[in-house]
Amino acid sequence: MGKKEDIKAKIIIAADGPESRVARWAGFKQVTKAKYMESGVQYEMVGVDFERENVIEFYFGSVSPGGYAWIFPKGDDIANVGLAVLAHMADKPAIEYLDDFIANCPATKNAQAVELNVGGDPVGGMPKKIYDDNILICGDAAGQVNPLTGGGISSGMIGGMHAGQVAAESIAEGNYSKKFLKEYSKRAREDLKSDIDKYKKPQEYLLTLSDEELDDIAKAFQDANFEKISTTEIVKTLVKVSPKALLKLGKLV
Repeated sequence: MGKKEDIKAKIIIAADGPESRVARWAGFKQVTKAKYMESGVQYEMVGVDFERENVIEFYFGSVSPGGYAWIFPKGDDIANVGLAVLAHMADKPAIEYLDDFIANCPATKNAQAVELNVGGDPVGGMPKKIYDDNILICGDAAGQVNPLTGGGISSGMIGGMHAGQVAAESIAEGNYSKKFLKEYSKRAREDLKSDIDKYKKPQEYLLTLSDEELDDIAKAFQDANFEKISTTEIVKTLVKVSPKALLKLGKLV
């Protein structure tokens, strides 16, 4: 409002996304290696011609190297249409892959983009240090992302829950030291690290598959019955329908 103000806090929770500025201001080296940073781009589009308007669509393989493309219906003829790629597997920018996908997909080739969003998605797991004196880091800023799906909402909420609880305990005790705040790292890793590590292997496996192999898996999935939809159930089904996946991933399930 026309003037500068200094705001001081005894404890800060940095939840400001990939390569957190807040964490870097505090002295952390929040730099994700390029091979672990998905480049994501998404349009909100109108005039989408859905084959089935209540179905989320995913496309894998060369259409989006290192990631996947998606169409998320939002009602009427509106959808979020986007994709993410790993730079070291791509030979052009993410937005060019998306524009090519839209031009060739029957559902979107006649649709119109009305909004553009871009961002990074760290899929390399949590860094060693996610706390220090007076600061906790959570969510994408702390690499709390499922490396297989690139999803970080539920895992980020779990990290945020632990950060909030430990911050509250810190305030109650009047202790904001890194020794006290280490408890956050312990709880977050106990809750999240095993899943992050577990899904890293399927991610690496899927990156080795050709479009033809992915098509074969998709066809086999058509006859699969899911009691619930989760990353674990998808990996279990993948192992059942693909002998190659059984050899690579059997121990995980």
